Amino acid sequence: MADYKKIISFIKDKEGGLSSAQTDNARLNPSNCGNGTNGKPYHTNKGVTWQTFKGLSGKLGYSASCNNFLKMPDEIWGLIYKEGYWNPMQGDRIKNQAIANTFVEMAWLSGVGSNTSTKGAIAYIKKFIKNKYNKSLDTLTEIVNYVNELDDKGESSKLFEDLYDFRKSLYKSFNQPSNLKGWLNRLDSFYFTNKIYAISSETKTQLKKTITVGVILIIAGVTLYYKYGRTK
Repeated sequence: MADYKKIISFIKDKEGGLSSAQTDNARLNPSNCGNGTNGKPYHTNKGVTWQTFKGLSGKLGYSASCNNFLKMPDEIWGLIYKEGYWNPMQGDRIKNQAIANTFVEMAWLSGVGSNTSTKGAIAYIKKFIKNKYNKSLDTLTEIVNYVNELDDKGESSKLFEDLYDFRKSLYKSFNQPSNLKGWLNRLDSFYFTNKIYAISSETKTQLKKTITVGVILIIAGVTLYYKYGRTK
């Protein structure tokens, strides 16, 4: 199963610090914790919007203070990432690391959404599966079960490639030219960082078996050579 720690460094690397950028929809829910150099209120820190920061504070047990928002300690950021994105996307249930990372990255950028919403990661993934596989899945649980079935068939690498193409088209469909270049650059970086994880679990198992058998044969060959093949 996927490990939530394996995407943290990517997200942290790609997210800046405090932001008051007016090209971001998060500007619609600004904080009261000061302004950026553009004179506009801060709305995001380390990729966490003020709205999300406040909304999860009661559930996760931290204070939604300006001090915490402006400093965004690692322990608070980690709670928000794990409980606000990884767990809601059922990351621990997904067999393939690259697919789990893709689902969580989509949720991080677009919100998790819900089984009935028309926007957010769940809605976009449902649309992708319907278009690509002609399957209508109603819940995230069904989606995770399905991508795990694909992994069992050795199809996670292709799924990862297809999701990359889908996300590229999705970003273009948002018609936000001021953000598009940044989104696509991040998407390309995500692709090259996570491609190594895209091998299906079944394929990995077969590779391990093949490598193990190969090592055994090499050891056996060396042993026989030294026992019978060497010239005295």
